[in-house]
Amino acid sequence: DDTAALAIGQLFVRFNWTSCVVIYQNDAFGQGFEQAIFDVFDNYNLTITDTIVFNIATLSIRGDLKSLLSNNPSRIVLLWVQLDYATLILQSALNSGVLGPSFTWILSGDIELSSFDPQWYPNLIGMFTVEAVVGNVVNAPINTTLLNDDYSALFAFDATWTLIQALVQLCSNVSTNNSSSCISFTNDTFCFNKQFLDTDNLLNIINSNTFLGVSGPIQFSANTTDRVN
Repeated sequence: DDTAALAIGQLFVRFNWTSCVVIYQNDAFGQGFEQAIFDVFDNYNLTITDTIVFNIATLSIRGDLKSLLSNNPSRIVLLWVQLDYATLILQSALNSGVLGPSFTWILSGDIELSSFDPQWYPNLIGMFTVEAVVGNVVNAPINTTLLNDDYSALFAFDATWTLIQALVQLCSNVSTNNSSSCISFTNDTFCFNKQFLDTDNLLNIINSNTFLGVSGPIQFSANTTDRVN
């Protein structure tokens, strides 16, 4: 979040942009970025003229998107949601006439143009996307085994391997004959309400582990959700 927000802040400074509207999803993914972008914009003396929430439960914007954007003095929209939600929001923006060429949109990831009717393609021209890149792009060391694979796949691999290593270490520290007890969850029938019972120990292990992943050096800290390197 912090790295992406900083890159966006520098983009605004480079093009002498001064303000934007932020659209984010109402969960940790969106709220974490909202705080990060507020901090960066404050440091650069930039303005967030409004924040618009996308409700991931109802799959809808809170309010009328056309009115919220048309009545706002800024014509730059920063959309920070997951890919599936981005497609829904962009289609709504197209239907409401609040995308290109009157508005400039900055997205948190790439989108598939094939998701839209070709008649809308002219309105999609000029959008920016902010995407993570692997270490070698900025001359940082990486494991070159999967160098040519998709960037998102590399980050997903390292995230999964980080979790696997931490769980193995956590379970090896548990003195019990019941191998499942080290990965116990609350007994809630709804999967999204389940909680891992030993979260603190797992996070401490993750923060203490370091290794060279396929996307670059892997290290975490208790003070931020971003990778240290």
